[in-house]
Amino acid sequence: MSQKHKALLCLLAANVIFGFSFLFSKIAFSQTSPMIALSIRFLLAFALLNVLVLCKVVRLRIGGRDIRKLLLVSLLEPTLYFICESYGIKWTSASFSGSVIALIPVAAMALGAVFLKEKPTLLQTLSMLCSIAGVILISVWGQKGGTVTLPGFLLLIGAVISSACYTLLTRKYSQDFTAFDRTYVTFAVSSCSFVLLAIVENRGELFHRTAQALSSLSFWGAILYLSVISSVIAFLMINYALTHISVTVTASFSNLTTVVSVLAGVLLLHEPFSILQVIAVALILLGVYGVNKLGARPNAPQQEQMHSPSTLEQKQDS
Repeated sequence: MSQKHKALLCLLAANVIFGFSFLFSKIAFSQTSPMIALSIRFLLAFALLNVLVLCKVVRLRIGGRDIRKLLLVSLLEPTLYFICESYGIKWTSASFSGSVIALIPVAAMALGAVFLKEKPTLLQTLSMLCSIAGVILISVWGQKGGTVTLPGFLLLIGAVISSACYTLLTRKYSQDFTAFDRTYVTFAVSSCSFVLLAIVENRGELFHRTAQALSSLSFWGAILYLSVISSVIAFLMINYALTHISVTVTASFSNLTTVVSVLAGVLLLHEPFSILQVIAVALILLGVYGVNKLGARPNAPQQEQMHSPSTLEQKQDS
């Protein structure tokens, strides 16, 4: 099997993993508060990254380097992103959450037009409106079914915006730090942030609620999936895929996350799903596909090269 085919399989598996993360987040948040769940998730993920470094599976190259520029990036995602996403998931359905999160590429395109002067084409703009129409449709239906609340919807939009801002900044620093270095710093900052937020949120009940969650097998199953599989393994597979295939191909696979999250919510959590929701999800997927595919310009190869992994990152992955 060629490296390209292995990369495509990794890409497929990673996006399926990300799709199921909404379902496991829903399970974890049913056992304890989102901040406790997130603190445990990222503490375990950060511990695993350190094990990988100590076992020399990967090399960490942040010694003696100015990592302050990564702090804002780390606060945007996963800290702010997961605060918004977690409470958004708690106050909506897994299928709806996955559909709204699918708007991240659209938001990134809009911010890119403002700050990077990357003007969208007419077809990209129409695709954006198509996705927004789908979100509005599924939001209205979700409120009728009692599965979507306004605070949940607004928090999910906050997650979309913070992730889009993160995308813009991480592009800027991708030539200075490898993907593993950025993830290591991000997980370190997020671990500290979520532990502090868990203390503030739960105060005197922190140890009791944490012990209660850790006594649940379903919580352990969900949190191990989120920390080990979704936070570390999926990242490594995405990083491997980006080494061998183009960013354009990688982006085309990202829509699988939405499809998997919707199917997981409907089939495994028995969340309601109607023909109107099918239409809404189709509009969202069509819009995201259009944003990714209908904006090609003659200088696309140069743009793709600009967003490809740095030489330092490729050396680490080899």
